[in-house]
Amino acid sequence: MSEAEEPVEAPKARSPWLLAFVVGLVGAALGGGGAFVAISKAPPAAAVASEATANTEEKANFSERVHSLDPFVVNVSGEAYPRYVKVTLAFEMSSPEAKAELEERIAKVRDLTILMLSAKRLSDIENFEGKSLLKDDLRERVNGILEEGRVESVLFTEFVVQ
Repeated sequence: MSEAEEPVEAPKARSPWLLAFVVGLVGAALGGGGAFVAISKAPPAAAVASEATANTEEKANFSERVHSLDPFVVNVSGEAYPRYVKVTLAFEMSSPEAKAELEERIAKVRDLTILMLSAKRLSDIENFEGKSLLKDDLRERVNGILEEGRVESVLFTEFVVQ
């Protein structure tokens, strides 16, 4: 036989077990490296615990500073016929003492809120910007009634137009 006619040997088939072993080894190395990076960047347990305590205190402090008012039903100027707005408000105060001051002056606050709402037209309060301006105006005017405390924010817990 000449050299050109010599039989060519087929390459040996590799074991599928070897391929599975190599893929598993690479996956384990990547997973271990990722876990190492994640653990090394995690905050210390003491920091996590102090943050959780701070969040709990903040939530408790928040509930001590918020005063919810009973719902208001006020007629506002509509286009062709009278429209009614039902609003339930809550005031976030600067401190629990400010909340107590607000509770002492609640009649003035309710009167002011009713007057402000009834002076509005439906077009003034039907969009996001109008509601936001109403909240800011309420906050400023209620702060004018208070002597010591401050309203941090006004929260609408219900706002229905009919």
